[in-house]
Amino acid sequence: VSLDGSRLAVGAVFDDGATNSCQNCGAVYLFTFADTSFSGGTLAARLGDYLVNDQHVDLSVHLGAADEFGGSVSLDGNRLAVGAFADDGANGTCSDCGAVYLFTFADSSFNGASLSARIGHGYSGGNNVNLAGIVENNDSLGSSVSLDGNRVAVGVVGDDGAANGCIDCGAAYLFTFANSS
Repeated sequence: VSLDGSRLAVGAVFDDGATNSCQNCGAVYLFTFADTSFSGGTLAARLGDYLVNDQHVDLSVHLGAADEFGGSVSLDGNRLAVGAFADDGANGTCSDCGAVYLFTFADSSFNGASLSARIGHGYSGGNNVNLAGIVENNDSLGSSVSLDGNRVAVGVVGDDGAANGCIDCGAAYLFTFANSS
């Protein structure tokens, strides 16, 4: 979970999507509240294998079975980082390498959601960050995320260290982006 003022992001790694057809793809539920005392709570949006409407974002072309999208979330202003620690990379060739999805919103009510970038094995083009050759099978990139301004810290619980000399020792990867969008 991640709380930012009167807004809340909740990951659901075992969510099967709107039609229960994507086993453990995962999802993120976004809530808004009338105030910081949590009154007037409303489900404002869902990110995952859902039908697109004003508030829901369909990621069915990006998510696969057992990706466990939503395993970690970090909300900062109108931006959200989401870990999918069992993601198999852009072409499905890196078993449980993991990935981080970065979203921006048009406003604080989660309107106008946009997938801005992905960080992971084989994700290239646009604002994506390709970590092929860095993350490997079972590294679980995105096991934790923390977003602050134009920076994101990402936990990688299965990282084996430099030259793979430390089995599953883990690591934190730090990224800085040129802007906050």
